[in-house]
Amino acid sequence: MNDDDDPAAELVEEGEDALEEGDYERALDCFDRALKEDPDHWGAGLDRAETLHLLWRTQEALGAVQALHPPDDEEDDADRADLEARIREAAGDLRGADRMLEEANHLDPVEFPLPIRTTDAEFRSILDEAVATLPPVIRDAVAAVPVLVEAKPTPEMAERAPHITPEVLGLFVGTPVGEKLQGSGGYPDVVLLFRRNLERAGDTREEVAEEIRITLLHEYGHYLGFDEDELDELGLG
Repeated sequence: MNDDDDPAAELVEEGEDALEEGDYERALDCFDRALKEDPDHWGAGLDRAETLHLLWRTQEALGAVQALHPPDDEEDDADRADLEARIREAAGDLRGADRMLEEANHLDPVEFPLPIRTTDAEFRSILDEAVATLPPVIRDAVAAVPVLVEAKPTPEMAERAPHITPEVLGLFVGTPVGEKLQGSGGYPDVVLLFRRNLERAGDTREEVAEEIRITLLHEYGHYLGFDEDELDELGLG
């Protein structure tokens, strides 16, 4: 049977397109409908858990991913273990998350290498090195607006920034320069970096440093009021 004759597969494909576009509610509806067509569809179940995670429905996501069990004669799925790790992180269970990351690595070490782990001092050193490579306009912004490092974004942050997901690497909180004359938003300006997510964003210390640099460029660009096209034009993308 090809996908054209398989309603569940068609719904999963539509849901994954919606997921890619950031339309999580539509994606969830597609995966729910796919599972009604085929309750044992592994991909739909995994995608549904991922979508719940991205919607900050963390406990539902954890229950959904833990309910996915491979057949008795097969090992766990590395994608499932990695997803459970990320959901556990969002729930604040960092030790449990690390156990699941080790399981994903055991099952598929090529696709799921263990993340770089840093001490506070090591991460700050990487951050300082990244800041030193930024263009002058961004370094000036860093001097005016502090960088704070958090382990993970939280639901409370998402209430103030509904566009973010638990997987976001950084976040500017405050009022962009061009809007300050219109009145402050009431919060101090700050750029947040999310250490656990950034540690997973590269396979080496150098790759993590590059992800930090890119994240700083974008978040301070937002502080300066640049949109994505303007960031590219200024060579900050």
